[in-house]
Formats: sequence, C-alpha cells, structure tokens
Amino acid sequence: MTGAASFRVIDTGIRAGRANIAFDQALIGARSEGRIPDTIRFLRFRPSALIGMHQILGHEVRLDHCRRRGIEVGRRITGGGGLYLDEGQIGWELVFDRASLGLRDLDTATRRICEAAALGLNKLGVPARYRPRNDIEVDGRKVSGTGGFFDGSTLFYQGTLLIDFDPAEMIAALKVPVEKLAKRELSSARQRVVSLRELLGDALPDLGTIYRALLEGFAEGLGIAPRWGEITEVEEALAEHLHREEIGTDAFVEMLDAPEIDDTMVSASLTRRGGSLRADIRLEGPARGRIREALITGDFFVTPPRAILDLEASLRGCEVGAAGREVDAFFAGARTQFLSLGPADIRAVVEAALAQQSFVAAGRRLRAHRIGQVSDAAPPLVFLHDALGCARLWRDVPQRIADATGCGALVYDRWGAGDSEPLERPYSMHYLLDEALSSLPDLLRAAGLHRPILIGHSDGAAIALAFAGAFPDAVRGVVAIAPHSFREERTAAGIAEQIADFERGDLRARLARYHGAKTEDLFRRLVEAWTAPGEASWGLEPYLARIRCPVLALQGEEDEFFTSAQLDRLADLCPAPIEAIRLPECGHAPHHQAPRALIAAAARFIAALRAAETSGEPFDMRATAGYPPAGSTGTGRIAGS
Repeated sequence: MTGAASFRVIDTGIRAGRANIAFDQALIGARSEGRIPDTIRFLRFRPSALIGMHQILGHEVRLDHCRRRGIEVGRRITGGGGLYLDEGQIGWELVFDRASLGLRDLDTATRRICEAAALGLNKLGVPARYRPRNDIEVDGRKVSGTGGFFDGSTLFYQGTLLIDFDPAEMIAALKVPVEKLAKRELSSARQRVVSLRELLGDALPDLGTIYRALLEGFAEGLGIAPRWGEITEVEEALAEHLHREEIGTDAFVEMLDAPEIDDTMVSASLTRRGGSLRADIRLEGPARGRIREALITGDFFVTPPRAILDLEASLRGCEVGAAGREVDAFFAGARTQFLSLGPADIRAVVEAALAQQSFVAAGRRLRAHRIGQVSDAAPPLVFLHDALGCARLWRDVPQRIADATGCGALVYDRWGAGDSEPLERPYSMHYLLDEALSSLPDLLRAAGLHRPILIGHSDGAAIALAFAGAFPDAVRGVVAIAPHSFREERTAAGIAEQIADFERGDLRARLARYHGAKTEDLFRRLVEAWTAPGEASWGLEPYLARIRCPVLALQGEEDEFFTSAQLDRLADLCPAPIEAIRLPECGHAPHHQAPRALIAAAARFIAALRAAETSGEPFDMRATAGYPPAGSTGTGRIAGS
C-alpha cells in the first residue's frame, strides 16, 4: 500500500494478566520516547480477572474464588469494567503516534479502529458491526470489547476477541453487581455475548488466520501497512521493570477501596448508558463545609487515566458549595477526553454526593437522595428498597420514573442498609410493621413530603402497603413491586439457597459492596425473620384490608421467592382499585430484569392517578395509553372498582 503508514506487528504469546498489562505500559513508554515504531500487538492470557483503572477491587472480583483457582487478579491501565480472560480469548492492541492517522479525539479514534476490526471479522464470514460506545457486535451480541486513551501524542487502544467463551468461568471470577441466582446470570451472559466458535462452529479458523483477517481489516479501514516484526529487548526490559516495581504489585492492584460511611462521609452513585460512577467524599470543618478528600470510581473511560487522580487532588480543601464549579474549572483547563460519560456526569455525581441528606426517623439516622424538585403540580415519589437492597441498587430506575412523570422523588437507605445507621440486636421480627408505622411516617415528616406515591420492592412493597392501610389519608397510591404478605414454601427454599451462598459462597462479599460492615447484621435479621417457626405473616394483612388508595402490583412470572398467591391475596384483601401485572421472563427484581416494562407501567399508573385527581372521576388505569402492557399477563384484575 503506497504511502500508507507502516505498523510493526508482534505476537507476545500467552502471559499472565499483570505481565500483559506491564507490557502495555512498556509499549506506551517506548513509543512515546520514539524507541519503537507504531505497533500492533496480539496477546493471550493465562486465566486472569482484570478490573478497570478506576474500579474498586473488592466490588468487582471474587477474590477467594480466584485465589483457590489460581486466577491472577490485576488492574488495567485503561478504564472500563471487569474482565475475565483466559486462553479462550485473544487481545489486539494498537500503539501509535496520533499524527500517523491524523486522529485528534478519542471518539473518532474509537469509531475508526472498531470499524476496522469489524471489517477484519467480516473477512472471516462474521457479520460484525461497531456499536457505540466501544463494542463490536454480531446481531446485538458483543464479540469484542474495546477501550483506550491518549498519553500525550501516543494513542493506546486495545480490544479482546472472544474465540471461545464459558460464561460460568466469567461469573465465577467476577462479581455481577446485582444479587441474582447463578442460573439467571448464566442466561444473561449468554444472551449478551457471542464467541467465534458459536458463530462459525466447525469452520472456526486457526489463530494465524484470525490474525491475518484482523490485520487486513486494520490495513483497509485505517489505511496502514502492517508488517510482522520482532519484540525488542527494550520493551521486554521495560515491561519487566514495570511489573516488578508497579503494575505487578499488590499495592497497584489494591490501590482503590471503598471507605466505610460515617458522619464525615457523603456518597452517591450515578448510572448512565455509557457507564457508572461513584463518588465518596469526606468532609471536614465545624459545619462539614469543606472537602477533605474525594474518591471517584467506576467503569468509565477517560484519557489520560490519571486525570481523575488530579481532579481528586484539586477538590481537596474545596468549599462544598464551590465543588461543582471546581469540577468544571478542572476539566476546562485539563486536556481530557471521555467515551460516553463526561465532565458533566462527574460534576453530577460529586454534587449528588454532597447533596446526600440525613434524616432521623424512629430514632435512627437514614441517608437519602432527592431527584428533581417536589412541587404542588406533581405528587412526590418515595422509593423503598428490599430486605438486602439499598438506594444504589435501584440504579437509574428512580431517575427514569421521575423523568417520565415529571415528579420529584426521594430515594433512601432503610435502617441497616447502604449508607444509613447500622442495625442493633436483638432484631425485631416485626420490622416491616415497625418501619411502616413508625420509621416511614417520621421520614416523610422530616423530608416535608405530603401524600406521596410510594414505590416499594419486596420488603419495601410490604412496608408501603402497610403504611397505606395504617394512614389512608397520607398516601396517593402505591406501586408494589414483588409484594408479599406471608411466607411460602418457595420463600423458605429461596432463603435456604441464600444462606448457603452467604456462608459458603460469596453472597457476603457481594452484599458488602453496598452495605460494608453492616452486611452481617442485615443478612442475619432477614434470616431470623424469615425462618422463625410458626406462621409468618408479620401482622400485615389487617392493614392491607384498610387500603383506600389505588395500587399497582407487579410480579415477575419467574419470581424465585414468591408465587402468584401473593398477588391473589393482596387483590382479595385490598378494597381499593388494584391493578395486578405479571411480567414474563422476569424474576424477583423487575427493576433490574424488566426495567422498561416496570417504568412504563409505573408511569401509566401515576398518569391515571393524576388524571383522576384532576377530573374527580374514578381512578381507571385501563384508560391510559399503552394499556394493557405488551407481553404481560394477569392484567385487568381490578378490585374495588
């Protein structure tokens, strides 16, 4: 190819995860110093669990499993989420001066490189396409994930290609953020990704053919001339030094850890389609009005990666009220680039953390976040999470429901969960009624919320329904997600599985991601309340029979803990209008497993409530657009109308 930029091609074979990352950094350093040419590298991994540059290790990797199985744990020099890599995947990387291809920004570089890699896969008969932000997919399933950054004038960009893939190995090594059953995790993983073996079957080519196809794609798509070359002694020596002194050390891998929440700490999470962010900020001063230190973590991509460390340093000593402006000023003066997420998202999560509120309810300090503004024009929404959940585990569902309805919202951590005050022994076996009759009323008064719509999941749904019966004039409506009022055989079996996972698996560690040192007490209270001998209805049913506000009840058809008997009992007891919806292919957590259906149903319910209040006509969800929900079952069961 006449006039095309020449790229050396090397294959560093199979290496351990940390050694491969050290070689990445060696390539960047050597190219920046002009000691090596523009380079394409192919690489493979011994079994490794690798987290992104900005992720908290204990939140992402099942460390005990990795130690038992000899899986090395490492931290990448790029952003993004956790990866499990072994001989069933290959890596490809480009390290070059940005002037070689005239690339000025990371978005353009990502698109061009991913399109070129997809072109190479098409030469193998694989109909791959680039999907923003940084994936290569086949019919909506990811076959290659990518990421990179600029280091001065040097661009480092890497991708992994699934040759063969066992989702069970990935799930065993990495922590899926949401507590689900392994069966559902495996099914979800298989639906999201696809390997060349699955696509090509017996026609799967050897590695040499795959490498040639990718090189042809890079040559055509980027207008370069790849030529096989040799690994230099300079690279190997520099990689060995970096591995020994930094990247291969436990200190580098373990450098980020989540702090425990105390009176000086505020925290928030933000979920977007492009990634997730978390800010933990420690305050100081008599009025907690100044930032002592900040930690910003997540699975985002930013170039250069150390920009976040520099931002954290710039926030030290900053007045709380000026923090948003400080973030803006930092990025205005820094030469940074993001994929999908950006400076506005960083500012949003910092300001959300600083705006975290504390309320005393039933003598306990609870932490909460507000979404939007509460006004007379729209009813406030209050979200109540499940027994082992917290505000973070709602993810972006509260924001999306608030956006869809124009309502302000309050999302809070119940006593013993998330950032709120820890539980105390002995645990109350009637904690659901305690919260409904004492804690929730206090919280609403302290937050200044009048006649809200309560949106609760599982235990949170039970609390919301009991509150609605106890204080019928204090609530406009209830969205009850996976509600329950009594224990079933399926419940006992599900709890038994959780106990085994907590004691012998890694459920304890996965819950600690959200609850920290409060995890043990939170889980033990659940076990005691749900496994105590005798009838377990917790005194809820008399209150369900006194509900006067409309209720929307939703349950997954594959709920692991409860059957449709819960919705039947609720409909039989509740004298108010109630709409019961069964969601197909959904388990106990519709806000994770069927969020679109849940959000659409909640928005219709809230619209119908507001229409009834405005018109004075009886509540009727059936009159709203989009009724009945597509694919759902059990709709139209209206009681009390």
